[in-house]
Amino acid sequence: MPLAAAAPAATGPAGCVPFGTAQLPPGAPSGGGRVGLTNLPTFTGPAAPTSVEVRTPTTQFNRFWDFTLVGHDLLTRPRDAGAPTAEPWRYVPMPECLRGRLVGISLDDDELVAVDDNGWIYTMDNASQDPLFWNWTSAWGAPLWTGAGRQLPGDRPNGWALSVSSPWDNQTFTDIAGRIHYVGFGKMTMLPALTGDGSRITYADPWLPNDDSYEIGGPLGGRFQAESLSGAGSTTFVMNKYGDMYTRTFDFDSSGSDSIFFRYSWDDQSGKPTAPNLVVETLDRSTAAIQLPAPEWVHQPKIPGEITSAISVHSLGPGPNRRELRVEGRSGGESGFWHKDLVGGTWEFTPTGADLLGTPIENSPTDRSTDTLAPAAPWNLSTNLPARNGAIDGQTLIDIGFPYTVVDPRMLDAIGQHAQPSGYRLEVDHFDPVATTRTATVTAPDGTAIPVILHTADGLRMTPRAPGLDANPRHLVGAIEIPAEAYAARGSNPALDAFVRDWMRDRHIAAITLSATDHDLVVR
Repeated sequence: MPLAAAAPAATGPAGCVPFGTAQLPPGAPSGGGRVGLTNLPTFTGPAAPTSVEVRTPTTQFNRFWDFTLVGHDLLTRPRDAGAPTAEPWRYVPMPECLRGRLVGISLDDDELVAVDDNGWIYTMDNASQDPLFWNWTSAWGAPLWTGAGRQLPGDRPNGWALSVSSPWDNQTFTDIAGRIHYVGFGKMTMLPALTGDGSRITYADPWLPNDDSYEIGGPLGGRFQAESLSGAGSTTFVMNKYGDMYTRTFDFDSSGSDSIFFRYSWDDQSGKPTAPNLVVETLDRSTAAIQLPAPEWVHQPKIPGEITSAISVHSLGPGPNRRELRVEGRSGGESGFWHKDLVGGTWEFTPTGADLLGTPIENSPTDRSTDTLAPAAPWNLSTNLPARNGAIDGQTLIDIGFPYTVVDPRMLDAIGQHAQPSGYRLEVDHFDPVATTRTATVTAPDGTAIPVILHTADGLRMTPRAPGLDANPRHLVGAIEIPAEAYAARGSNPALDAFVRDWMRDRHIAAITLSATDHDLVVR
């Protein structure tokens, strides 16, 4: 089913649901109560599924409820741990302005989003509570989920999903070092979607501007072209047309961009205790911060059998990495789904006999991830690195606890905090601003080329901007890192040894703040 059925063009979402409890996170702990269920009209049509085991734009589930979209009718029933249920399907309560218009749904944690025939997003809150408390809002976007509404990025039927991490259900996540951190009371809600040629993963966040500028940098440096996407609990799952699959744990808050509510560090946090909650972690600097960069993509093993484009990931309960991956398919001539844990394990098959919802995939037994790579980013940038004797630089902003992800270094120049050149020059080819990590080169004053790693995370913006780079400066935070092997042997490389001593301050990684356009780069 297409995401945008024929309908008159709309300049905004339906206006009958401007406010809802989704705008007031975190909500109550999940309970799965059934108060109000019997008041919902029973669906008597023959087309509703008998089993809901894969999350698609027409079939969704959480721990307590099944949801399905039959035609344009949104239905629900209690869920019994995936077992067959005698409960009938019932119509989900909704405002009249949405009836007969929904073309896609996605569910995670206690929120369900539905998309209408013009691509506008609507959120139903308390989807893990009693039906009596289910309610809708069309609001989305900055500031703080009070924006006028958002259309779905992209138009792929299997290319979008809602992802929610709450302090009640998921509770925690891990950073790149595997250390546990706690989800904030504002939750982590986003809606990632494949856009363009499938190599871009644009995400809509209800607290951020309604534009297409925020992205999850995709696999293989953002060049992997995906055909299908699913998401749950800040875990994004993608697959290409050859059945090659990748997963990544990523959210705006956990990846280094939200220095107002979270504390990050590029330094090794070993030896520091894990804070008991987010408040303590933010205020007590003796506890471990979220270590950056954000975790990268994990290449999942191939499935040994027939599969379709319908992929699915869902949370199994509190705790990091407690996710299950599912891919619809066949085995031994019987339909069902393949499944495995997010971390480790092997693919196993569960038959259901249900009609297949996805389209067949050419599941090559060998890895074909690189067969359809998108072009590399077109921006080749370079800049003089600043001298490290100025009053303010990227590390200083972190050390003083300032919300540095809102401070573009060009702002420092505007207030007279200029930095003299250090004599070192940074060059980075094919700079994609949404990638987390890429190689770069520092040229020393004597002309020696020093290979480095350049990490970045997006800055915090409250006004819309275009995706990618253009003449409008884009603020990022980041770090320059010396590869471990080179750093260990720096004594045998005079140019590198001097760079580490004079510019890196005898450290293997140095925090910076950046401002990039399509033709220049400013670093502090």
